[in-house]
Amino acid sequence: MWTNNLRSMGRINKLLSISFLVFMVFISCQSPNEKIKKAVIKYLPEETTIMVAVTCESMDYVTGGTLQKSKTIIDRTFLENLNEELDKLKPEQQEKSIDIRIKLIIEYENRSDTLCLGEFFDTVLNGELMEDNPRLLDFIKSKIY
Repeated sequence: MWTNNLRSMGRINKLLSISFLVFMVFISCQSPNEKIKKAVIKYLPEETTIMVAVTCESMDYVTGGTLQKSKTIIDRTFLENLNEELDKLKPEQQEKSIDIRIKLIIEYENRSDTLCLGEFFDTVLNGELMEDNPRLLDFIKSKIY
């Protein structure tokens, strides 16, 4: 009886492992090839000082929308370069406080991502802190400032 239960559990574990691997392969194959349809950039003017740290979630509310500017980008070249730089992002290994000044809503065919950037550093992708990519930051700033 115990051996039958152990065999069943072993099969279940194998099935779960295989399912997980198939899922991960599916996800990894989907993301890099997915094309960005457009990017909506919300940003604060350069060198804007605010008394509290701005998070990705609070950016729309902190200034009451009065300072915030917005730009929609559909330029293929820009979106392809943006996609390349996004693929280079890696999760940050340490915790730190952030202060956001630029927020991008990146729209794909069936989903959207949110990228938030500080004026000089801080990178957050879909709520996850990422290692800073100065090239990505400069690339986006060159489009809005």
